Amino acid sequence: MDRTTRDSAATVVRWGLFVWLACTLQLSLSADQPLAKTDPRPAWTTSQISGSPEPPLPYTTERAFPSLSFNRCLDITAAPGSDRLFVVEERGKVFSFPNRSDVESADLVIDLAKAIPGVSRVYSLTFHPDFETNRYCYVCYIKKAGEPDGTHVARFKMTDADPPTIDAASETTLLTWLSGGHNGCCLKFGPDGCLYISTGDGGPANPPDPEHAGQDVSNLLSSILRIDVDQTTADRNYQIPPDNPFVDLAGARGEVWAYGLRNPWRMSFDSDTGDLWVGDVGWELWEMLNRIERGGNYGWSVLEGSHPSNPERKRGPTPILPPTIEHSHTESSSITDGLTYVGSRLPELRGTHIYGDYDTGKIWGFRYEAGQVVEHRELADTTHRIVSFGEDNNNAMYLLDHTAGTIQRLVANQPTEQPSRFPRKLSETGLFDSVVDQTPMPGVIPYSIAAQPWADHAVAQRFVAVPGNGVIETKPKTWAFPTGTVLVKTLSLDLEQGNPATRQHVETQILHYDGIDWLPYTYAWNQQQTDATLVPSDGDQRAFEIVNAASPGGLRNQTWRFAGRAECQRCHNSWSGPPLGFNTLQLNCDLDDGDAPVSQLDRLAEIGLIDKPIDPKDREGLVDPSDTSAETDPRARAYLQANCAHCHRQHAGGAVLSKMHSDIPLAETNMLDARPSQGTFGIHSAHVITPGDPLRSVLWYRMAKLGSGRMPHIGSSEVDVAGLALIEDWIGQLPPSESSSDPAALRRQADALAALAELERSAETEADAEASLEKLLSTTEGGLLLMRSLQQKSLPEAAASLAIARAAKHPDAGIRDLFERFLPADQRVERLGNVVATDQILAFSGDADRGRLVFFETAGVSCKNCHRIGDTGTVVGPDLTTIGKKLSAAELLESILEPSKRIDAPYLTYLLETIDGRVLSGLLVDRDDNQVTLREATGTVVVVAADDIEQLVPQRKSLMPELLVRDLTSQQVADLLSYLISLK
Repeated sequence: MDRTTRDSAATVVRWGLFVWLACTLQLSLSADQPLAKTDPRPAWTTSQISGSPEPPLPYTTERAFPSLSFNRCLDITAAPGSDRLFVVEERGKVFSFPNRSDVESADLVIDLAKAIPGVSRVYSLTFHPDFETNRYCYVCYIKKAGEPDGTHVARFKMTDADPPTIDAASETTLLTWLSGGHNGCCLKFGPDGCLYISTGDGGPANPPDPEHAGQDVSNLLSSILRIDVDQTTADRNYQIPPDNPFVDLAGARGEVWAYGLRNPWRMSFDSDTGDLWVGDVGWELWEMLNRIERGGNYGWSVLEGSHPSNPERKRGPTPILPPTIEHSHTESSSITDGLTYVGSRLPELRGTHIYGDYDTGKIWGFRYEAGQVVEHRELADTTHRIVSFGEDNNNAMYLLDHTAGTIQRLVANQPTEQPSRFPRKLSETGLFDSVVDQTPMPGVIPYSIAAQPWADHAVAQRFVAVPGNGVIETKPKTWAFPTGTVLVKTLSLDLEQGNPATRQHVETQILHYDGIDWLPYTYAWNQQQTDATLVPSDGDQRAFEIVNAASPGGLRNQTWRFAGRAECQRCHNSWSGPPLGFNTLQLNCDLDDGDAPVSQLDRLAEIGLIDKPIDPKDREGLVDPSDTSAETDPRARAYLQANCAHCHRQHAGGAVLSKMHSDIPLAETNMLDARPSQGTFGIHSAHVITPGDPLRSVLWYRMAKLGSGRMPHIGSSEVDVAGLALIEDWIGQLPPSESSSDPAALRRQADALAALAELERSAETEADAEASLEKLLSTTEGGLLLMRSLQQKSLPEAAASLAIARAAKHPDAGIRDLFERFLPADQRVERLGNVVATDQILAFSGDADRGRLVFFETAGVSCKNCHRIGDTGTVVGPDLTTIGKKLSAAELLESILEPSKRIDAPYLTYLLETIDGRVLSGLLVDRDDNQVTLREATGTVVVVAADDIEQLVPQRKSLMPELLVRDLTSQQVADLLSYLISLK
């Protein structure tokens, strides 16, 4: 299961470094200072970095039973009629103890691992509602992983002795199912007296849903089961309630109450309303909290929450329901459902549903009223590995810390009259003797890295500071840092490209290790270059005008994003491993010591910053990607390591399953000949990497573009031209595979190359150039060839100007985005993700009459071309005649700005590739053994014979363009929303 196989992550330092996601290939872009020999290293005694700049949350935690601790505890519950609490340990022991805060020890109830052969894990325990009469309790335990019946739900009888014990001989097996990483295994009795059981998809973290169980109700996996344990049948020790939703569905398991869940680890019933809440541990990007309905389908593994995951997979018998709440992996990565609080100790929380996260330790609460989530807020930010919540018979709430083995409870955070002392200015941090000159305080040590990250043309200076004379322990897998350690990076831009005399500091990023977590903060430099100010938690941005002869008009207008404190965790989380830039791999480089190069790792040991020299056999290293004297392969692998590997690795948030760490053999990275899970972008026979063929390699394409689908996804808004050239060369040198010689793909490329050659010869007439451009821009591959020619300046000036003008107006954003960087700043698209404040738009007072004109008449928006209202418009997308009944203004705005975020099944876009190389996309109208019918975005219906189809693949991208309203004002968008809301 996700949660208990994350033991190693418990000791891995959570990393929040704002590392920009691509690597510089110009040696001049490194501003790291040399590390001088200083023996002994002076103590750093000036640190002022402590606490937090954020206001305190309303609650914290304290140990409820200070004398008790358990070994990897997993569940806590109470028995009806008893004053005892019961705790389950992962390895099989169950303990009980009197419910007193001063209790000194717990009593063993049973050791199931010893009592029952083969038991390896015990996940949960619950008691029959009539326990006082029948003494029945129910346990979910696991035997060996991978066994078809390895997960067991069994009934036992508990003695009425004091302390009580469980008689292993009383076991009666109720249900079994496949054991794997995702077992589910939560047990709760509902208000109807039935036993509800959660089951996972039976698989490991990757690949997702290997049994394809999520949408399959013919087995017990990925479900909430509901059984009547008070009745039996001839072949079962329980009875299936006749009102279960699938009892009459042929082939279905009647026990299934709801399905489409990945790993529903914990669930609870609201004792007042009867609502069933389930926390479903997500895959790569999202965590879900679901309010379970009879027959509900919660999407896995077609969706992860409300986001496409494997949209081509067959769907279950009922419609997919959205999660009630979902959290991105910036704030949650292993959700634990809690309970609806009805206790008396914290009366202000009564009626609040409380839940947490195993990895981040955060605790949230909300109320559910009239079908809506209200008062959703963060209650506490703890250091606990929150594995379970429970309550006693007086409704007092507890939570378990899995690794610490303690029982905690929420308590009010005591108000303080002391203002936060967290430094708001860089000069207040105690890091620099001279902030202006970036002269560090004694004990603050500069360092360099082997592979510089691309930072949108910025240069970097790096420092490390360990309080006092502390030492970093160089453990084999993860280095251990003293509490209070700070890592520092200052990024600067040359206001005239390549002229260091014009250099200005832009931001200084720091990471502060508080003994548990690395906490990231960013300081933005002022215009006077005298100091830097702490950036708000949600980030900021600033415009720069850079003199650059290579840019249109000789100027590059660059928008710099100061990342918010949560943004860094999009790529840098507890699974990304040790600090990304401060480890053996990156620090293993030579320093210029005057007479001869010296190893930086040796120097760090000499000055006492690390505890010992790194053994030469353990000194993995990276080639400098900018070193053109080195071979292309290690340069490219170092580039991917520095830019991509912290996200593109198992568990780290990359929905693409490619693994880009430099130490993984290329054949095992899932890049070569791997189908792109995020779409092919119109490239025929595309792969993440098509060996020998950059034009069919989505990795290269996504690095080349701006806009939607660009990589890196965050942290950069400028194309790394040198990095792009390196990756193109590398892919081109890879030995071709069988897929590299796809005849249709090669024909498409040959046609595009011929058109490019025609364009290079077409300077005589604009008409000739127009014809060549039309051929080139008809395919993504042709667009890539044209983009490369523009970059290399191999086209005649007139042809190049015409090419940029035509490409910038291309109707296909996937092609258009390749050329945006060649446009002057005032002709570029204002990216909605950076400039649209949804709260501000929703606050505008809209006019429905004006909005109707926007919908039907405004050029460039053309809503009516795909949607119908009443008898007017076209039926390509959903009919909007009564859309105001279905969606709120906020939901409508989200669907306009991010149409691919939630796609209803009938409007899933399909990509169809024919054997002769044509690429079509549209909505699937019909499909049978003879032909496929698509409706294109224009409304045109296209029929393709089945024998002519090479592949038909659903896409994660909506047919509706993401930048459709890019040219509208905020008022126009507000008017459009007002009109749509009125349609009831």
